[in-house]
Amino acid sequence: MAIDGEKIIHAVMEGSRIRESKGIIPLFGVYLSIFSTRYYNQLSFNFQKQIHPSREVEAERLLIKAAQECGYATFQGVRNSWEWDEIVKPMIESKEDQIMGFAAVAVAFGWGDLVVKQLIPDEKLVIRVNDSYEAKGFLDLHEVTKTGKCFMLRGVTAAFMDLLYGDGYPEGCFTFSAAEPLCRAKGDPYCEFIARKSSY
Repeated sequence: MAIDGEKIIHAVMEGSRIRESKGIIPLFGVYLSIFSTRYYNQLSFNFQKQIHPSREVEAERLLIKAAQECGYATFQGVRNSWEWDEIVKPMIESKEDQIMGFAAVAVAFGWGDLVVKQLIPDEKLVIRVNDSYEAKGFLDLHEVTKTGKCFMLRGVTAAFMDLLYGDGYPEGCFTFSAAEPLCRAKGDPYCEFIARKSSY
């Protein structure tokens, strides 16, 4: 059985109606909340802006690293949840199907319309996103830029591969790293993320 993304999205949407008094949503083994993407984008872009121009690349690396660590822990929780066991696991026919499941959960979380374009086991993952809230957020605030601005999705793409092909949790984080050769913030038609084994 192929991964049914619609079924996963529906389950998350239904589950998101259950909220604690502070607005926290306990779902898929993690605690979720409704969070303004505009606020997140402003924090990220302002962090990068406040760093001296000579350290802009370092600021990007920190944001991507934080996103990768967050994605790694979040999707480890997702994968170990009863919702995963009940909804996603019955659809999984191969180890690689887990990444399709992760992508569907990320779509349901509102992170964009993630589509897995290529997956070479233990080697390469390509994810395409047409509606990245980071790229859109950057363009809402700034002019077209020369570098990709989807720090969270870049980190999460690498985290997906870490979870499947890295050492056992939590030692496997940063086994992979991801590049963003195409980004709507650069004027490209979509954002694309390519994860490969880390060189560091």
